Amino acid sequence: MIALLHPNLSGLKGGLALPSRMSRTIAMLGVVGGVIAGCTLVPEDLILTRAEIEERALFHPVPAAQAWINAPGIRAAIQRDLRTGAEQQLSLANETVIKGDNLLVLRTRGRVELQARFRFEEFVTRLGGTLPYPFEQLEPGSLIEASDELGNYFWAEERLGQDTLCVLGLRRLDSSMRQMPLNATIMDIMLRHCVNGGLEAALAPLLAANLSVVPFAADLNGESRMLSPLAGPTADARRMVE
Repeated sequence: MIALLHPNLSGLKGGLALPSRMSRTIAMLGVVGGVIAGCTLVPEDLILTRAEIEERALFHPVPAAQAWINAPGIRAAIQRDLRTGAEQQLSLANETVIKGDNLLVLRTRGRVELQARFRFEEFVTRLGGTLPYPFEQLEPGSLIEASDELGNYFWAEERLGQDTLCVLGLRRLDSSMRQMPLNATIMDIMLRHCVNGGLEAALAPLLAANLSVVPFAADLNGESRMLSPLAGPTADARRMVE
């Protein structure tokens, strides 16, 4: 808490008045001293690396209705501030017996050029250096590329047993494609989704139909109430994974 001092310096006991300029100077020194005394910043807060800032940033729960995307099967949402952006994690329904959670990780950043490329290694590092099961050893060269109305997306798949399919999907959206949360410029997305079904169902939360609609424009069943979609992708919206 910042405490401001407001000393009464218009005069001293006994009737001796201070010159007005001196009074103002002393008053300003008092205010500055109070600010410094009450400030909660410490030197280490000024020299933290981005990784250290993110390590200290805490998640807090938010209503599922405040999810940044309109993906099906959202069960819960948590969010944290990263100073230069924010992160939201969405827990998805999981009807399989595969260990680990079905989830979406959404990370926004501001003041990033729209032409900035999605970098696989950098993204994984910012997630803590590991990918969810069963994709811990995934290499960028193993990713499959496809595209939809919002540009390119990438995924890898693992079939576990006869009926269960797991996918890990990645893509980047920017403000030329749809409205961004928190005035961000870009939003990077990672999906881990295991389903008892086919590829279309596994990839559904990553695809344009669930990303191009702002969540508050959807009803409780996930159906869009918008009369028209948000701005579609431009010719420069295509991204490549490095």
